[in-house]
Amino acid sequence: MLIAGIVAGIALLVVLIVVWVVRRSDGRYRFRPSFEAACEVTVGGRTLVAYSGHRKVIRLADPVAREDTAVLTDSPTWIRALCEIHVDGRPLLASGGRDGVVRLWDLEKRGELVASLTGHRGWVFALCTVRVSGRDLLASAGRDGAIRIWDPRDGRLVRTIDAGSRRGWTFALCQVRTGGGTLLASGHGNGTVTLWHAESGQAALELTAHNRAVWTLCEVSDGDRALLASSGWDGVVRLWDVEAQQEAWAFTAGVGPVYALCQAEAGDRTLLVAGGDGPGTAVWDPFTGERAGDLGMDLAGLLSGHGWVRAACQVRQAQGPPLIITAGYDDGVRVWDVAKEIGAPPPERRAP
Repeated sequence: MLIAGIVAGIALLVVLIVVWVVRRSDGRYRFRPSFEAACEVTVGGRTLVAYSGHRKVIRLADPVAREDTAVLTDSPTWIRALCEIHVDGRPLLASGGRDGVVRLWDLEKRGELVASLTGHRGWVFALCTVRVSGRDLLASAGRDGAIRIWDPRDGRLVRTIDAGSRRGWTFALCQVRTGGGTLLASGHGNGTVTLWHAESGQAALELTAHNRAVWTLCEVSDGDRALLASSGWDGVVRLWDVEAQQEAWAFTAGVGPVYALCQAEAGDRTLLVAGGDGPGTAVWDPFTGERAGDLGMDLAGLLSGHGWVRAACQVRQAQGPPLIITAGYDDGVRVWDVAKEIGAPPPERRAP
């Protein structure tokens, strides 16, 4: 009877904790992420992080002080993608989301809206910068299957790339640097990753290995070699050697889909953070295929909703180590010093 009473008491306590968390989150914990986009931004010489989601506001935060510094309230839509782009040395923040409009914000002028780029039909899921003819342009993509490249200086549409209906929706974009120049990678609903010549709009290479939608892409480079990481609904992270046009590594990051990938610099190591349906966020060495550690393998993070990560980015401080920012279903972002979190010496590096 005593054992049964103890078990019942523990079960009741767990139920009460879960109910408290759900009530505190006003249903967001159950149905949709609080934050789905995050990126590094520069404001007044300070390195901050911008993050946003379904609440139609963009928050700016100091990752060192662990506090918000500003809130932009003029977005009329649910935001799914954020990206910083520089125009003549001036940093702008691009946002995209449910209404299909790509907006440019001047953070140096208190978040003033400087341009609204229209043309997409339906959700914008992805944004990234891409180098074309020596200039940084802005690429956007989403539900309509079109990849659009914009000149942020005047809002002009430079090129539209038709990804084709067979690939489905485009969920991810990423710039990839190769010995022959810069390519634009896109991840699609049919599980393919396509690399494009941004200047011509022609496909250069198609990578087929994922069996369901590709949610996220990331370039990882240690200075000597660059790999393209891809992942999504199938939960498998694949590392591609674009120069050799072959897969270098593949590993399962966790227990479910992966929604966020980003490079992490920890000491002299270049690592890859993979976040998705938790618990925890995995850290891998992309050049050896070995798991380096985990972020947030704690019960508090799981119960608060942070076990389900939807966005991750690296923030490089002026002083101190680079920090990793993760965001998801709970009501805030988390800040990680990866070198401290993994707390292990690097393995001997070997070439794939």
